[in-house]
Amino acid sequence: MKATEVNDSLIGKRCKCIFTGLMVTGTIEETGVNRYTAEVKVRFDEPHRWGNEIFEYDFSTARLCDGFGSLRHLEIIDDGYQTIKVTFSENIREINRMFTRDYKNWGVVNLKEWIDNYESSRFTQIDGHRAIITSEHNMEHLKEWLAKNTPVAMIEYI
Repeated sequence: MKATEVNDSLIGKRCKCIFTGLMVTGTIEETGVNRYTAEVKVRFDEPHRWGNEIFEYDFSTARLCDGFGSLRHLEIIDDGYQTIKVTFSENIREINRMFTRDYKNWGVVNLKEWIDNYESSRFTQIDGHRAIITSEHNMEHLKEWLAKNTPVAMIEYI
């Protein structure tokens, strides 16, 4: 991706990027452009270890003057996906307890696992009450399920 292509419409898009020399996948959570650089924050699909540290996200950056940086290796991989930002009225940690209390019924231990197991869908928590959800062709079913089974305060398309 070119540094000049960075804008807020990228938020929620699935991508692959370089991290410690490996290509990894994730979801773009934030973007930023200043006088000298452009950057995107990518939350990884799964945490990655580097040395003694575990990383759940990283920033891909590039200089605006010549495009040099890790951003040039970032690629959007989900142009066919729909993306929503969900704000819950309860903390996601509390919602996850619904799954652990009734594991026999749900068959998963948290909201992320349930949505990630739903065909071609991905859940990325961005703070205690908000998450980005992407889905290739099941978004209407996911929205309906979320409204019936979780305390949703707001759903907005990105």
